Parts: sequence; C-alpha cells; structure tokens
Amino acid sequence: MRVTVRGDLYDGRGFIKSAMTGGPSGGKQKHDKDIDLDVKLGAVVGYHGETLRGLDLRLSRRGGVITSLALNAKLGRDTPLTGDVRGRGNTGRPVIFIETNDAGAFFRFNDIYPKIVGGEMWVALDPQSADQAPQEGILNIRDFAVRGEAALDRVAASPQQANGQSAGVDFSRMRVDFTRSVGRLTIREGIVRGQAIGATVDGYIDYLRDDVRMRGTFVPLYGLNNMFGQIPIVGLFLGGSNEGLLGVTYEVVGPPNGPILRVNPISAVAPGLLRKFFEFPSGNSAVPAQSYADPGR
Repeated sequence: MRVTVRGDLYDGRGFIKSAMTGGPSGGKQKHDKDIDLDVKLGAVVGYHGETLRGLDLRLSRRGGVITSLALNAKLGRDTPLTGDVRGRGNTGRPVIFIETNDAGAFFRFNDIYPKIVGGEMWVALDPQSADQAPQEGILNIRDFAVRGEAALDRVAASPQQANGQSAGVDFSRMRVDFTRSVGRLTIREGIVRGQAIGATVDGYIDYLRDDVRMRGTFVPLYGLNNMFGQIPIVGLFLGGSNEGLLGVTYEVVGPPNGPILRVNPISAVAPGLLRKFFEFPSGNSAVPAQSYADPGR
C-alpha cells in the first residue's frame, strides 16, 4: 500500500494520543501490511501551543516492521527535528533514532511533562513489530532546565529572579532506559545530573489510564554527594554511586500533561540504604534489564 499525504495544516493531537495509547481501543492490533508512507505538511499542531513546521516524513514498513524512516521538521524556535533507522552498536541491530536540540518543545508537543526547557535530545527505540511486542529504548538529554516546579526549586535552593519567580533548576544530563508497550511507558534506571542537584528515577506513564507514577531520590550538591557514593563499602552503605550522604526521596503522580511532584523531607535525615525505608512505593513490575550501546554516537 502506498499512502501520500499533502496539506498546509493538520491537527496532530488526536494522532499523538492514539499513538501513545496504542490505538482507538487501546488494545493490541496486528500491523502486518506492507506500507510506503510519504507525508509533507506545512504545519502539525501539537499540545501546549507547540507546532511542527515543514514536516517531511517518509516511512516504509515490511512484515509489520519499520525498515526505513526519514523524518525532517522544525520544532520550537526553528530547531531541526530529525529521525531515521540506523544500526546500533557492534551488532548493527536496527533502531529508530530521533534527535533534536529542543527537548522541551518535543515533550510539550507530545503532551509529556511540559516543564522541561531546552536540551539536546536523542531517543533510540526498537522498531515496532507486527505483534506490538514491547520495545526497548534509551532517552538521553543534555543541558536542559526544569522550570515551574516549586518543590524542586526548594530542594535545589534555586535563586529568585527580579520578578520574584524562580529561575528554575539546570541539569547537565539525563539518561533513561525505558520499555514502550501498548499504552504504557516503563522507566527504569534513570539518572539526572546537575551542578546543584542530581536525581534517580523509575516508574511508568500509563496513557490508557492517564496516570503517571514515578519515584526516586533528589541528591543536593550532586558532585560532592556522588564522590562519597563512589567510595568502596562506604558507597554501598550510602546507596551506590548515584546517591550519597544527603538525599530526599520524591514521587511524581497525576496525569501525563500535569503531574504533581511531592517530596518527603524526613528522608533527608537517613543516608543511603536507610533512605530506602522512606521511598515512595513503586508501580513498576519486574522488567528484564538490557544493555544498550549509544547508536551512532
């Protein structure tokens, strides 16, 4: 089947929601038709006022698997958004690779946590199979900020601007391993690093139930705390190389487009392993770990 789409303006919010939930019914569907798709649109309207401009998308699927992809568009302030299929690591196993220098605009367009600002982002994801088996992936973001999150501002002691509002919290990197299944994104072993604060994260985003459940530990003075965490035996007691002497447990709950951040200030008095007793409960079921090499980086 060959599909050609041309147009000036398309409201993509319905398509985004359908893609996140796995289809109108939210159930598994068989996708085994061979398709060549050619789309050129002047603008695609997303969520939170974000728009894709000059979308040029070419995609081929054979036996239910995406075999080729060429995505080009502009996002945010004329920031390129690109995508393709490339080999990963030494095995050359194909992955879908999406890249942009405005992660915040990408997240807002897709109605996922709109408080991220800026950031160089790439995502590597296994191509979807005909039986819609879970897809393993990596999200990597560099040099971004989180603004408008009052609880995070307090933990990080974020300075106030002249208008009385917080300047937000800057981060140097976030890396997350995730699994995408029908209507659900499961996040595990997420690490966020910044000069003033770092964090761990795991949990899920359930689009069928319109529910976010994530948890982790904020680590103030991340560089110093992380140094203690890397000391043999001492680091084990403190929770490992990604935590440390000081830390505050937190959870993020609510709908994907407006989750609420809650922190447990009492957990700050308990170092490392003792802090586990103050963690918020996790909704994640056991997911087998898988190691990834950065594709083409």
